[in-house]
Amino acid sequence: MTSLTAGPADGTLTLHTGVEGRAAKLGHALTIALSDWSATAELDGEALTSVEVVATLSSLSVVSGTGGVKPLSDKDRGSIRDNALETLKAGAHPTVRVTSTSVTPTASGYDVAVQVSVAGVDQPAVLAVTVAPEQGGVRVSGVTGIVQTEHGLSPYSAMMGGLKVSDRVEVRLDVTVAR
Repeated sequence: MTSLTAGPADGTLTLHTGVEGRAAKLGHALTIALSDWSATAELDGEALTSVEVVATLSSLSVVSGTGGVKPLSDKDRGSIRDNALETLKAGAHPTVRVTSTSVTPTASGYDVAVQVSVAGVDQPAVLAVTVAPEQGGVRVSGVTGIVQTEHGLSPYSAMMGGLKVSDRVEVRLDVTVAR
């Protein structure tokens, strides 16, 4: 068995939100980065056998927003961050954990069945992982969707529900690790 570890120095962990509602044109689809996280993968020879990712929510920052009536200001980014931390119940549950339960090889990598723990609620998901050789290492990319309401969270909304963050949030991990 071989363990590979990665963190912010090796790549990115990002959340991608959508916007919906009658006033959706006023809102921004967001890219949010987490700067305090770690990922561990266990390998049996070349075969992936398990994955765990742990992220600290207080490290969340708004990277960009597309759409909307005007570009995001620093004040907007701060308000969005505060609302996201409140929505995610970060005060009571400061970390998010993704732990594999099974790994199935695919043509381009793996489908990793995971338990995602957000706000103290565990829910299953599938992390689609691609693996590609990179000079001096391996590039590993993973993507999954998290449905906020399945974790007991109420997606942020404004204007009496006319503008709201989409319930489904996409989570992306993109790292390069030395081998």
